[in-house]
Amino acid sequence: MIQLFKNLRLRSKLLLAYTCAFTLAFLIGSLIIFSLVKDIIEDRIERELAQSTQAVLGMVESSADGSIQNYLRAIAEKNQDIAKHYYREARRGNITEEQAKAMAAEAFLSQEIGTTGYVYCLSSQGVMDVHPKRNLVGVDMSGLEFVAQQMEMREGYLEYEWKEPLETVERPKAVYMVYFKPWDWVISASSYRDEFNKLVQVEDFREHILSLTFGETGYSYVMD
Repeated sequence: MIQLFKNLRLRSKLLLAYTCAFTLAFLIGSLIIFSLVKDIIEDRIERELAQSTQAVLGMVESSADGSIQNYLRAIAEKNQDIAKHYYREARRGNITEEQAKAMAAEAFLSQEIGTTGYVYCLSSQGVMDVHPKRNLVGVDMSGLEFVAQQMEMREGYLEYEWKEPLETVERPKAVYMVYFKPWDWVISASSYRDEFNKLVQVEDFREHILSLTFGETGYSYVMD
């Protein structure tokens, strides 16, 4: 092979040398371009997946927040209807107002929300009128920040941090409240957020998650 190269004319040698050099340069350039393009494509795919994952997260959070608020709102409004019922009975003279309040309170306290959630009532001045813990009834709670917010809002959704006496750390809690003016009750449906999985219906966002696809075979999924 070497002898054959030596026997070639100078022009042929130059042509072969240039051809080999060009081919080598082309191969090296192609490898460099391939590496750069590969990195660019991978980076783009990762960014798109990250953005899509954030979109999924936002969708789940929105669905969860909406489900939780609607769930707690339905409970609060149902208990407001209970209070209205007993209030009307008292107005008709069938029972006394004190009996009406006691019956409404009994109905409130018979309910559970999630695992440890419950219904309670505050006055607009922050005094606890109805609560599962009897020792809190009649206590002025207005010094607590979330109670002050409830006194101001009276109706709507609120999230706050709370720690039970025997617990060591605070946990996020949520409450939806409605105001029953005749008795000055801020009727509140409350639950810890770490129990929200008991409240959220996966069906509320299943179709939205499964509708997101990537390329020909990519898909989205959610696990606990």
